[in-house]
Amino acid sequence: MFPSNAIFNTRIDALPKHPSSDHWVNMVGGGVPFGADWGNSSNPANLGDYWGMPINVVAPGGTNWPVVSFDFSAAGYGEASYAFKSDCATSADGSSSVQDCTSVPAGSRRFPFPSGQTLNEGGLCGGPYACNNDHHVLVVERGACRLWESFYAHNIGGQWYASTTAMWDLRSNALRPDDWASADAAGLPITPLLAKASEASTGEIRHALRVTFRDLNIALEHVWPARHHAGGHNPGAIPFGALLRLKADFVIPDHWSTHAKAIALAAKRYGLYVSDNGMDFYVQGEPNSAWNPALWQELKGITMSNMEFVDLRAITGDPRFNPNSMQASW
Repeated sequence: MFPSNAIFNTRIDALPKHPSSDHWVNMVGGGVPFGADWGNSSNPANLGDYWGMPINVVAPGGTNWPVVSFDFSAAGYGEASYAFKSDCATSADGSSSVQDCTSVPAGSRRFPFPSGQTLNEGGLCGGPYACNNDHHVLVVERGACRLWESFYAHNIGGQWYASTTAMWDLRSNALRPDDWASADAAGLPITPLLAKASEASTGEIRHALRVTFRDLNIALEHVWPARHHAGGHNPGAIPFGALLRLKADFVIPDHWSTHAKAIALAAKRYGLYVSDNGMDFYVQGEPNSAWNPALWQELKGITMSNMEFVDLRAITGDPRFNPNSMQASW
């Protein structure tokens, strides 16, 4: 997903350590273990083990492009929404779209929720206030090579609602407008940064992953490639968009599962981008019964003391660098 020279697809293992790395690691705590934040069930009804962020893939004709409402009050809920910083399809076939959904009438704001079952974070949890999660819906539009992601998306009485929606052209390096969130607080795409069982099964994941930290450990600021920040004011804490990696001297045990080895190797080569508020050192993936059950315990063998933050100034200081692009090499 995205061009090969996008920062998320760029190896960063040769870049220097960030000057604030030790401070940020100590703030979190060196003993905090790697949290593999996804389950090993493929059944949305299995709420006890269907956690993480599943991915919907729609082929042409796989969605009727339903209207999405940002007005939860119409359904009796008080959830905030941000239509003015959201992306919407504006035609019944999804061929046209806009940034800022308020620029089109409410009845023309569309999102590619699949026509059949829609997979969402939290599974079949019973609607708003019954779901103790962000209820993301992630959709890859096959053929058009577009990625659509929504935050707090619920179907209430046959009508879809969402707090925010975002779209990316997967062939482009364009980032969202600065100061815009996406389906996460940092304004970054979610799907390309998830741990996926099919990739891990090959023994190599060739892209970065995403990581969260508690609000008190994240600053109310963002650095490239992030576009947005949220939460409390914690001066000197970790900014959204900061890049964390597994240290080069960490020896990945031979006895670990192929899945755990692949994830650890990706953490060394491509790193983890701070994407949202959450639990400390929680890395996100898709729920899937194909995951090796051993990986959760194996990855706990990595702690924050084995990690370091990366200095990206070799990229951001290049005269060809464009802060509105995820391009990392020229």
